Order: sequence, then C-alpha cells, then structure tokens
Amino acid sequence: MEKREHAVVIGAGIAGLAAAAALAGHFERVTVLERDALPADPAFRPGVPQSRHLHSLMGAGQRALDELLPGFTDRLYEAGAVPLRTPYDHLWLSPAGWCHRFAPSHTVPSATRELFEHVVRNSVAEIGGVSLRDRTETVGLAGDAERVTGVRVRGRDDDRAEVISAGLVVDASGRRSGGRRWLRELGLGEPEAERVDSRPGYGSRLYAMPDDFADEWRIISIQPGEGQPLRGGALVPVEGGRWLVSLYGYLDDHPPVDEAGFLEFARSLRHPVLYDVVRDAVPAGPVHGFRHMANERYRYEELPAWPEGLLLVGDAVCAVNPVYAQGMSMAAMTAVLLRRLLGEGAGCRATQKEIAAGNERAWQVATGADLAYLGDTGDDAARDAGEYMRRLMELALVDAEVNRTFFDVMMMLTEPDALSSPELAARVAQGPARPPAGRAR
Repeated sequence: MEKREHAVVIGAGIAGLAAAAALAGHFERVTVLERDALPADPAFRPGVPQSRHLHSLMGAGQRALDELLPGFTDRLYEAGAVPLRTPYDHLWLSPAGWCHRFAPSHTVPSATRELFEHVVRNSVAEIGGVSLRDRTETVGLAGDAERVTGVRVRGRDDDRAEVISAGLVVDASGRRSGGRRWLRELGLGEPEAERVDSRPGYGSRLYAMPDDFADEWRIISIQPGEGQPLRGGALVPVEGGRWLVSLYGYLDDHPPVDEAGFLEFARSLRHPVLYDVVRDAVPAGPVHGFRHMANERYRYEELPAWPEGLLLVGDAVCAVNPVYAQGMSMAAMTAVLLRRLLGEGAGCRATQKEIAAGNERAWQVATGADLAYLGDTGDDAARDAGEYMRRLMELALVDAEVNRTFFDVMMMLTEPDALSSPELAARVAQGPARPPAGRAR
C-alpha cells in the first residue's frame, strides 16, 4: 500500500509515541506534538502527573512495544530496568491470603514511568520520518464535520499560531484532551461520558536500596482485604538501585504526603512487612501524592457522525484507575491494532469503534473492582461472578497451574474467558486442597 504524506499525533506520552510508531509504516512523515518541554533524560513532566507512582508493563504491553519498536525490551534493560519474575519474586498478600512461591511463569521489566517513556521516546525518534516537536499546544482542529485536515497549534515560547496540515490526526493527549470541545466546534455533538470513581489516591516515594540487601523476594504487594479493606501498598525495585514504594487508599482514605504520615499509613497495612523494610531505609526523594484516578471513558464510537482524518486513543478515550496497572499496556496494544487497521484500509469511524472494543476488557476489570468499594455488587449474576472470582483466587494462591492461567490473564496475554473454562470451573468448585498459604517472611 502506498504511503500517505503526513500524520500528526497530539501528545508524546506512551499512547502518542506508540501511535507514532504504528503510523510510521503508513505515512511518509509523522509529527508528534507535545505541550511540555521534553527532557533529554528520564524526568518528570507536568503532562504525566501520575508518573511518579508505580507503573507496570504487562506481558502483552511488553510484547506490543517489542513489535512496534524491535529491541525495546533489551534497550529498557540496558537503561537499568529490573527483571521481575512472576510470581516467584513476589511477596504477595492478596485479598484471599498469601501466594505460594511458584516457579517463574512470566518475566517483565520494572522501572519508573520516566524511564519507560524515555526509552520509548528515544526509540520512536530514531524511526525515519518521525519528528517530535515539544512546547507546542494544540488548540483546535482544521477541517469540517466530514474531514479533519490538520490541527491548529500555538507555540508556548512565542505564542505563534499556525495550522499544520495532515491526512490523519491522532489525539493521544490524555485526560486533558480537548477532543470533546473540538468535536463540538465541528458541530458533531458531545459523546456520552461514563465515570466510576472509588475516590482512590496514591502516595509514593523512592528509597535507596541498601547495599547489603539480600532476600528471596524483589517485590512486596499488600492488597486491601480482611482487617484493612481500603488500604494497600507495593514496593518494587527500579533503576538506579532504588525501591519505589506506592501506597494507596480508597474512599478518600489517602496516604499522607508528610514523612511521618506516610510511614504510619504503611504501618497500618494488613501486614507490617512493607513497613518493616522501609522504616529504616534512606529516602531518595520526597513523598508525592496523586488523586485524579477515576475511571472515565467517552463513547466517541457512538456519535451519529464521525469525520475522516481523526482518531482518539489512550486516556483521551478511556482512562482507568492506575492502581490496576493497565494503562501503558492498553496504549501499546491499541497502537498495534491501529497499525493493523491502517494496513487493512479501515476508515476512521470503523477504527474508532475497534479502539473502543479493545478498551473494554481493561474497563471491565477496573470498574468491576472499584464498584465493589462503592458497595455496588450489582445483580445476582454479578454477585455470583464475584463469589466465583473469590474462590478462583483462593485456588490460584496454592495451585501452580491455576496460578499460571490467572497471571496469563492479568498480564493481558490471555482473554478473561480462560478463567471460566469448564475445566477450571470444575477445579474451582472442588476448591483448594489446602487453605491459602500463610506466607509472611
């Protein structure tokens, strides 16, 4: 298929960069526009306010980025990312109890969000025909209700306005996307919005890993459950010989951002192991809080009309609670889908529908969990499903084969239907041969 001339991507986060990699095979030129100044090294920037908190790249997301950017995983490890073997390296207290230490079933990289984005950005910048333009704010779309022909931008340094023409515009500008306003300006109406907010909040801090640290685990995860239903936390190794500790709470029960309050919150978790590790550790930075974590999506695919030349991806369409660590993987998987659909010659309306369908699984996982905190157990079918998942979790903690299937689904490598197969359902009905492991080390 002959390449088209020019595409524009709004936003240089993971979603925008992955989309640019997908577009590069179909357009002679791809321009990525970013409102922030893009740092030369891994660093925080205002457009990614959640970046200081724990991020995970699921197996399917890692696979997608390696497909879009060959060698990505190797580059990430070369930059300092730490391999985590699931569930072998995990000291995991789930809502149903401690997980047995099974042999590794998956290995994924652990790093700060800043390093993930840095490696992706540098990889994308090396693709022929792709250029990144920072400190440039997109203020509107060019074109009409039938076809978008480019974007209107303004330089943040000189306030200079211009129109950049493009055969395709991809809005990947996140939760702050102007997409709804821009569509209204074109006369296309307002998409239906959905929001599920369990009012969660993060508090995170980096610590120096002690030089003499040696233990059988690499990651600690303490989830809410019996005795402490609203609070959880995790400790993971990241680049630079550091631990990243993220604490979280629901229903406005948020971790404080002062040192004493942060440690006291850690001490209040269901088990003291995380607190015992960090209470004497040397901080490598301040505590950072983050509160804007509601699940939000906009049903653009249901609008009566849709212009050619425009797509929305990532958090601009569907943003889920980051506690469930699906965002980066969703973005990468959407980009792989986008590349395939462009190759098939799909129109923008059909592609937007496919993007929405691809987000559905992550939306159901995140909102299903959050609705439980809001006391919304749904109808009898939903309650039965919840009870089934509770029993399945108990089995996954002590049965290696079920644990493998569970993590295949959590890593987004296998469809959720695998958890309700007839064979697995029969094993769940029988129950574990012994109660969940009482692991605490």
